[in-house]
Amino acid sequence: MEFVSIASVKVPVLPNKTSFPVFPSSLVETDSVQSTLQKILYPMLEGIPVLLVGDAGVGKNALIYYINSRRNQPTLRFSFNEDTLPEDLIGSYRILLDGKGFTWSNGPLTNALDSGLSFVADEMNLCAPNIIKRFSSVYESNYLDLLEGSGERIKSKTGFWFIGTQNPSEGFEGRKPLPFDITKHFAVVYVDPYSPDEMFYILKKLYPALGEEVLQKIIRVTIESENRIKRGDIGKGDLEKYHFNLRTLQKYCNRLMAFGKEDRTVALREALYLFQELFRKNEDRSLQTELIESEFGGKIKSRSTKGYVQNGTIFWNDKEIKTWEEKKTISILSKYPTPEPILGFLDQVLTAIQCKENILIEFREDQDPQEFLPLFTELTGIDIESVMLSKGMHTSDVVGALKPTRDGKIESVDWVDGPLTRAIRNGKIILISGLESAGAELVEKMNMLTDDARSLTLPPESGESIPIQLKETSIVFGLKTYRHSKSVSTISRAFRNRFTPVIFPELEDAKVLEELLSFYLPEGVLPRALASFHTKAKELAEKRTIGSANLQPYRFGISNLLKWKNHIYRYNEKDVRSVAYRGGTIAYTNQISDPKERKELERLLDGYLSGVEVVSELFDEIEEKKKTFTVESNLDKKKWWDPELHERDPLTGEAKKLNSGNELKRGIEINTPETGGQTKEGADAWYGSETQGNNGQGEPAGGGGGWGYRTEELYKQFLKKRRLLWDYSMIMGLDEFKKVFGKELEEVELNLEQLFDPEIDIHRMYRNEGSRVDARKYISYKSGKGDTKIFDKTTIEKNDEKLKGVEVTFLVSKCRRIFNFEYSVAMLSALLVSLHILNEHDIATSVNTFCDIKNSKDTIDIFNSKTADEDYTPEKEQELFNSFCKNWHGDSIPEYQLLSNCERFFSPDAQTKIVVILSDFRGQRAKMDISDEIGSFETRKLKEAVLKNQEKNYVFLGVGLGSRYIAEHVFSDSLQITGDNFFSMANLIGAEIARLIQIHHSLRT
Repeated sequence: MEFVSIASVKVPVLPNKTSFPVFPSSLVETDSVQSTLQKILYPMLEGIPVLLVGDAGVGKNALIYYINSRRNQPTLRFSFNEDTLPEDLIGSYRILLDGKGFTWSNGPLTNALDSGLSFVADEMNLCAPNIIKRFSSVYESNYLDLLEGSGERIKSKTGFWFIGTQNPSEGFEGRKPLPFDITKHFAVVYVDPYSPDEMFYILKKLYPALGEEVLQKIIRVTIESENRIKRGDIGKGDLEKYHFNLRTLQKYCNRLMAFGKEDRTVALREALYLFQELFRKNEDRSLQTELIESEFGGKIKSRSTKGYVQNGTIFWNDKEIKTWEEKKTISILSKYPTPEPILGFLDQVLTAIQCKENILIEFREDQDPQEFLPLFTELTGIDIESVMLSKGMHTSDVVGALKPTRDGKIESVDWVDGPLTRAIRNGKIILISGLESAGAELVEKMNMLTDDARSLTLPPESGESIPIQLKETSIVFGLKTYRHSKSVSTISRAFRNRFTPVIFPELEDAKVLEELLSFYLPEGVLPRALASFHTKAKELAEKRTIGSANLQPYRFGISNLLKWKNHIYRYNEKDVRSVAYRGGTIAYTNQISDPKERKELERLLDGYLSGVEVVSELFDEIEEKKKTFTVESNLDKKKWWDPELHERDPLTGEAKKLNSGNELKRGIEINTPETGGQTKEGADAWYGSETQGNNGQGEPAGGGGGWGYRTEELYKQFLKKRRLLWDYSMIMGLDEFKKVFGKELEEVELNLEQLFDPEIDIHRMYRNEGSRVDARKYISYKSGKGDTKIFDKTTIEKNDEKLKGVEVTFLVSKCRRIFNFEYSVAMLSALLVSLHILNEHDIATSVNTFCDIKNSKDTIDIFNSKTADEDYTPEKEQELFNSFCKNWHGDSIPEYQLLSNCERFFSPDAQTKIVVILSDFRGQRAKMDISDEIGSFETRKLKEAVLKNQEKNYVFLGVGLGSRYIAEHVFSDSLQITGDNFFSMANLIGAEIARLIQIHHSLRT
């Protein structure tokens, strides 16, 4: 018998007489690899199954491929998931094509036993343990009884080897710990990550042409990036699972070999693409940029993007990509605008295409890349096959299944390829969308397709035992939206690591939008007006100036803008302004529910379009533009590669104006007690209600030092009757309050209830008895291709325990400076509703107020109105209401002093601790200019205190009161309550608390 030495272990080479593939491997035997190989080989030689456990990218499958390639042994690999059933592995009956009989088709496990091959149970802990136990005789005694078939016993042939691979159950979506009664039969081997020295040794062996210095630099970037993720320095806020390892390093080295192994610019550029561009938060990107530039000793220089198509090749800067249909490629490039952000995005995509990488396109909901889909998916001239995933889909919906034949006879069924299988066979571009919606049972099924194997194993009923391979023309694209909360599923970092993530650009800059629109419309006044209004509408929606009464803010994305453009394009008339106005209402204003807000937005729309009508030739210019898209145009005449059109400062963008506040006005004479002069100005001015400022809110240069004199109109607005106020208190009762606001509060409660609905867990199972027949199972059974488990016993369970461990504390500034009738009522509404909803879902809450009650300037008075262990009873509601109506005459204090000991506000059982602070955040002494307040000592100390406590896993929601937008500069999550949206405060705060719980809370068991 022939032998081969692997890691100093003598291993027999068995003759391979099958048609199953032997996967090649380029594994390098480092010291740790040799040690791991020995841990695997000795149990293998003794006939003991092996279970490999390790993080993503440590080379679990590569180790198996390496061993089997050295001994010329085929590997049958099956990706386990939550939908895996015994017949998927063991086999099933198929009806013969002539309809005159049946034939049995072995599953991959049966084939491996019968032919003496290696069987890899990939991601084994994604499968339910009760399914794995069906073939326990295989890993216990090397035989399998074909209960689903003839009932015969299949004993393993010489060479059979059972290997399981899995990621740890901690930190990977969908993974479950396997019970000991399964793992005790395996030799469990934990595969450690590579050390820096081993990474260097491996890369030097695989890429001898690359210099040692550049390898050492990128290894240091990789290790530091991974450490930053583990520490939470980067990637923490966007809820995705990032991972940098040897697989990332190999992508980097492949790119250097393709684009210039000695070019420092290429080395720096590709490091930014792989280690910086995938993060969506600006602070994360900045940290990564500093790391990469410090390692590579310089900044990347901006350069123009140039490209053309010639002789069946796309030449794009330093990239050369084959196009399979040149005319189609030229047509696509001619039909889409390419402002600078799109050019940068395309450069990343084309880089990944040339290096034969899988590409994951991530995007924000309102920046949907669907409008530009052909531009980056069909450039090679190959058609797309879309695979749309969703929760609840069965694997067979994607891969394929047995279906009735076209004549409709139930007795006659045949295998029908699913979209994924069809795309692989036809060599098409594979576009997988909805990755964030599908569960691990679907996504992980594509493991083999997206790693080095580049293949897919079909179920036995297909009649094919050999995995089908991706063709040269195929590229795998994935599409997913950003994850917004932990309650939303996402891909595991193991699956993400098999892709190259590329973020679709956020097209928000007005100049970029104008450039984009000018591709379709005549340059000048019309594109400028559309881009300006779109930017303003987004700003109003994001600040909740419009839509403040809604649970979810309005979203205006690039699709709205292009829909507007399409309307103008389609209905171009002499009166272009009227068409543009109508298109704006269709794309934007018609969806606004509040009539007043809708009317205001329409007024803005009309204003932005003023000036359009003066361009008399606009109608004819649009018609000329339309002609360029009705005939095939010469790519060389297009502007998409002209550098002068796309000059931008490198890695910068136009800064947003964050500060707010109205222009200061000179004081007027008012009839108030004398304070030293007839005209009051500056920080201490007391403006009366005559100024129409802020209705008496204490704000310098804005309208009143404290309560001020109230008008009858404000009383009518709230309680519909007039009362005189002689101190800083609200004279009203709870019954009176609910009589006025009861209906509105009840609607808010009903809306917010939906946000705390329990999670639904669906367990799909089938039995041979029941009342609900599954059509797919019944067809399979009737045709002899399945067993008698045709009854759907799917169970749906509610996880009512999902909010266990959440606590919310309210810290309310109760001082005279912010005692304003509007905000006091708004606070009461928000507190009463939030406390009611949270109590209904057994979420512990506490309420505390703070001020300097004696005005001594050196004390903080914190009053506890409700503790976390108190129930929110009607008596407690009355008590809270009374306390918030009275005694608002304390002085303000620096809020940072509250946060020196956050533990006191929570119980020992709290796991997710949310602090809601309501204040104007102007410290003890307000400033005239908002810039001075933002940069003040007290504000800086407050920001430091918030960051320090966030590191201790406290979650903050800053609710700013008044027209000074300070909270957004201090808290990562904030709201601003102004005179425009105070009536929706209950909705806004309740929805934000629910969102923070969904984002930051994961049930710990």
